[in-house]
Amino acid sequence: MIRVFKSKDTVEAVEFKDLSSIQPIIMLTSMGISVDFSPAGALQSITLKSGTKELVAIPGQFVYKNDTGTVGICNYDYLAERYEEVTGTEE
Repeated sequence: MIRVFKSKDTVEAVEFKDLSSIQPIIMLTSMGISVDFSPAGALQSITLKSGTKELVAIPGQFVYKNDTGTVGICNYDYLAERYEEVTGTEE
C-alpha cells in the first residue's frame, strides 16, 4: 500500500516488509529492483537501481518519492517528524 505524507511538500512512501512490497515499490519509483537473501533463505534487502544510482532498503524501512521525483530510503520516524500522514494505515 502506498502511504501519503504531507507538509508543504508531498511524499509517497511504501514500507518494505516482504516480497509483496516489491511491486508497489516498483510502481512508485519506476526503478529496477534486485532482491538479496541470506544463505538460509531469509529476505535481507532490496537494491533499487536506476542508471548509476543504487539504493538499498532493509525490511521495515520505507522507500519514498517526493514531489520533485527524488527517491530515497528512510525509517518511519523520518517521515512522521517531517510530514503529516494523510492516508490510513489499514492493510
